[in-house]
Amino acid sequence: MKIIITGSLGNISKPLTKALVQKGHSVTVISSKMEREKDIEALGATAAIGSLDDIDFLTESFTGADVVYCMTPLDLKNSDLKGWITEISRNYAHAIQKTGIKRVIALSGWVAGIFPSYKEIESIFTELSGVFVTQIRPGSFYSNFFDSIAMIKEMGMLASIYGGEDRIVFSAPADIADAIVEEIISPDFTNKVRYVASDEMTCNEAAKIIGTAIGKPDLKWAVISEVEMQKALETAGLSPKLASDIVEMQVPIHKGLMSKEFSLHQSEVINGKIKLKDFAKEFAGIFNDK
Repeated sequence: MKIIITGSLGNISKPLTKALVQKGHSVTVISSKMEREKDIEALGATAAIGSLDDIDFLTESFTGADVVYCMTPLDLKNSDLKGWITEISRNYAHAIQKTGIKRVIALSGWVAGIFPSYKEIESIFTELSGVFVTQIRPGSFYSNFFDSIAMIKEMGMLASIYGGEDRIVFSAPADIADAIVEEIISPDFTNKVRYVASDEMTCNEAAKIIGTAIGKPDLKWAVISEVEMQKALETAGLSPKLASDIVEMQVPIHKGLMSKEFSLHQSEVINGKIKLKDFAKEFAGIFNDK
């Protein structure tokens, strides 16, 4: 098959590209950075360099493809995160419809099960005429822990709007990539949602695993207020609007809404192989180098 991969060589797109090339598929990777061209070609894929804002570029790149994997890179410099995601999703949809692609895998997130605005973004794909779409909803990425290295070193703890005994689902990018490969080669051409879960536990259990790996077995995951989180994100350089969007997405975890929503969709879950204890070893190596 001819497969289009968006997301350049990110945490998901790189292992996804490797896996598909190894299976003998013709893979084109879309990237906005010219310097990525050699790295993409080194994996045995074709590079398509251009902007996701350019519908003509996307249409040309999608032409002749059997399947396209669509993800929207998070632009933390863009104050309107949901607006950005919506715009790029519409660009993808336009190119898909114009080129006649029949199979789409779209990266979403488990927040889509709670927030109407994110369900509306998913609908941009599912409402395409004659196109079969799989929405991939992963949990919180393990890699998010890297953003907390400074906090752990300076404050001796993890902290967010959710924490303590709040339950959270984690996803490893490699497991997400495997789930996407599974969907690409699946003969089941229907519109569907698949959750990806590598591990599930309370925040305190996660903190203990991470803490033990870095020699801090008493590490705690504290709960802070929405106001404190908003201030912390703005201090880190995020715009008030973007900080507010992130706060909005975290609140349902603390309220238990995300865990409840996830429990209602067990038949749609793809369970990953990489557990938090596995990731903790990688985290410890980077934590100790900084």
